[in-house]
Amino acid sequence: MRIGRLVMLAMVVLALGAYIVLVERHAPTTDERREREGKLFAGFDQAKARRVVITNSHGRFELVKEKDAWALKAPLADQANQGAVSSLLYSLSALKAERTFKEGEVKLAEYGLDKPSLAVTVKDEGGTTYTLKLGTEMPLGNSRAALTASGTVCLVSKFVASDLDKDLAGWRSDELAQIYSTDVASLAVTAPSGQVALAHTGSVWTITAPEPDFADRDHAEGVISDISGARIKEFLDTAPDLKALGLEPRRFGVTVVRRGANAAPITLDFGAERDAKDGKQVACKRGERVFWVDAKPVSRLAGAWHDWRSKKLVEFDSWAVDRLELEAGASKVALERKDGIWKTGTSEVDGDAVSLRLETLADLVVKAFDRPKPAGAPLGRVKLSGEGVSAEAAFYPGGSPGEDVATVAGRTGGLAVDAAKVRDVLADPASLARPKPTPAATPKPAATATAKK
Repeated sequence: MRIGRLVMLAMVVLALGAYIVLVERHAPTTDERREREGKLFAGFDQAKARRVVITNSHGRFELVKEKDAWALKAPLADQANQGAVSSLLYSLSALKAERTFKEGEVKLAEYGLDKPSLAVTVKDEGGTTYTLKLGTEMPLGNSRAALTASGTVCLVSKFVASDLDKDLAGWRSDELAQIYSTDVASLAVTAPSGQVALAHTGSVWTITAPEPDFADRDHAEGVISDISGARIKEFLDTAPDLKALGLEPRRFGVTVVRRGANAAPITLDFGAERDAKDGKQVACKRGERVFWVDAKPVSRLAGAWHDWRSKKLVEFDSWAVDRLELEAGASKVALERKDGIWKTGTSEVDGDAVSLRLETLADLVVKAFDRPKPAGAPLGRVKLSGEGVSAEAAFYPGGSPGEDVATVAGRTGGLAVDAAKVRDVLADPASLARPKPTPAATPKPAATATAKK
């Protein structure tokens, strides 16, 4: 074969390979082509949408995607209803032309398309725009006349109109604040009874003011949950009277500091309450926004700072403890958990017995706060450490029958606890260091008698 022909064949092969790499691999698959078939906007990808403009009977609304969230820009600036925008974009991506008319086959006025009542334009990250205008509903079936930017007139599902015909309240977010307790670094609350400040590390909440103490985790996380779950019921956009709404001065104030350098603190002011058909509502101010919101967020704010104190003597998760030190009188033990196995030194101990002792300690409840700190030798001590766990407590005889007094590192004053349960916690520490019993071997069944000859 001549060299020239070989060169030509090589060039053909290279060109074919380049075509496959540059064109064919980006072409839609058979399944993708089948999915796109009949769609009005075949190339539309809702994930790439960056700007949406809607015109309906309520006005003109402009929404822009900023980072990972949609923001309302017109007629005013606010957080957008993420669900409403996502629903609209999904409907547009799935919208099919149930019938397409040829050019000149219909008069726009006859289908309400000369002055369409509903319209939307979406611009994607590449600058491509997709426009849909809706006219009248068809007298039969579930269709509605539609017009695209290219001048195509067709019939589409009439239900897409429900995603377009929303008022201002429908396009703006009705969330008070989206907060997750795991993201909260600190929480400060101002109430008529005073102020309380809390810090959050791992799974432990602590009170930092007015006095240091352990905080009730359920109470603190309940406040976060109430705020996150609250819904705005009415927006007050026109110069609201803050004094009449109980917001100047405010009745309650909440400041949430979130983890992360880019996470701005959230400050909420709560004022007067009112009765509504779906329950009580409270006036609220966040930044420059004022509205009526579910009253549930204020339900845990009214009490004194003592209500935030943990009723558990030591709040921890047993599974997070990796080291336990326990002493009572002359008896003491130090245990460590390695690879899920409790040991003293290199010897494995009964993990169930250790877990039971930890559960007993975790169940100790404070019966009364601010007892005088006891003097003299303690009944015993316990120290815990592990992932997100650092706790140390000492126990002393109490002044009342059935009551002992505990002091806990990081907590204020003496704490009255049940004396009987303290005995269970401190009982024979050395017994926890005994080697784990080896299961007894199952005896082999006796040999059967030989058959008679």
